Order: sequence, then structure tokens, then C-alpha cells
Amino acid sequence: MSYKVAWHTEALEDLARLDKSRAREIVGKVDDHLSEDPLALGKPLKGIFRGLFRYRCGDYRVIYSIDRKEELLSVLTVGHRKNVYRRAR
Repeated sequence: MSYKVAWHTEALEDLARLDKSRAREIVGKVDDHLSEDPLALGKPLKGIFRGLFRYRCGDYRVIYSIDRKEELLSVLTVGHRKNVYRRAR
């Protein structure tokens, strides 16, 4: 079962700020790997981020939510690990 991937506007802007090869790598990993089993591959977040998940792509993190009923994976933001959690609030 593969989830449909929806990219939030902020996530697309985040990707546009990255170099093209890094952005392609992240999009490829999300489309090819994460969309297949987002619950097993991602890590659930805690605290104010409860209900969201993160997926690791090297030093970058993809913050996303899952709608199991609709089989939809919504990518909310993408960023370097030292900054992504500050911006996602």
C-alpha cells in the first residue's frame, strides 16, 4: 500500500532554497521510500509536535503528517536538523 504524497507550500519553498541535487535526493527518498511505509520509516515526534513524524535524509529532516483514512502523507516542512524544529512550530 502506497500513500499519496502532498507537498505543503512551505515544504516546496524549503526545497527551492536547497541546492538542486539535495532537493532531488530528498524528493526521491520521500516518493520512493517514505510513501511506501511512512509509519515504519518515520519517527513520531513528541511534545508540541505530537501527531507529526520526521524522516531523516542525512543532515536534513522531513516533517510530515499522515492521514491513514485517506492514505495521504502531507509533507509540511523540510530543513537542516539544527533549524527545522524551530521553524515547524
